[in-house]
Amino acid sequence: MSVTCIQDIYHCDTCKSALDEHGRNCRHGMLFPLLLLMGNFKKCMNYEFDAEKVELQLLRKENERTEHTGE
Repeated sequence: MSVTCIQDIYHCDTCKSALDEHGRNCRHGMLFPLLLLMGNFKKCMNYEFDAEKVELQLLRKENERTEHTGE
């Protein structure tokens, strides 16, 4: 069984409106993603791709991988 959170549906983790690379604390309101879900929106109208957050996520994953392999 798979679990999906609201942030996965609306791609908050790669949005410029989120305050961190995990997609937390939307600048349009902390409950804005929930409002989108309740309104049955398929996409967030405020979404803007943020390449810096993607780079941070990739660096974090790479660091986790090297910690587990002992390199």
